[in-house]
Amino acid sequence: MSNLTRQVRTHDNLLELLNRSESGGWVVSREKEREIANVQIVNWDGTQMIQAAFDQSSSYRLKDNEKRLVIKFSDGKIINCNVDFDSQNPVRYFLRDEI
Repeated sequence: MSNLTRQVRTHDNLLELLNRSESGGWVVSREKEREIANVQIVNWDGTQMIQAAFDQSSSYRLKDNEKRLVIKFSDGKIINCNVDFDSQNPVRYFLRDEI
């Protein structure tokens, strides 16, 4: 059963990502990919995020770098938030009950 939320931090425009229902090519193991249920795509400042359901069937790996997964999502919405990143690492995972 999928129970992870993948949170990524990006410089990309959230409205553009929301309109495309996808976020760039991120390094994701195939094992983790099967566990992801939701995504949070946070702007670099941590003040807004897209919160959405992960669309595993539409997500795809880049041909030139199979480690990178283009994250497709559905039912996305932009919400205001206050997310603090304590390192330069732009990726975190949370279990559903940790959010």
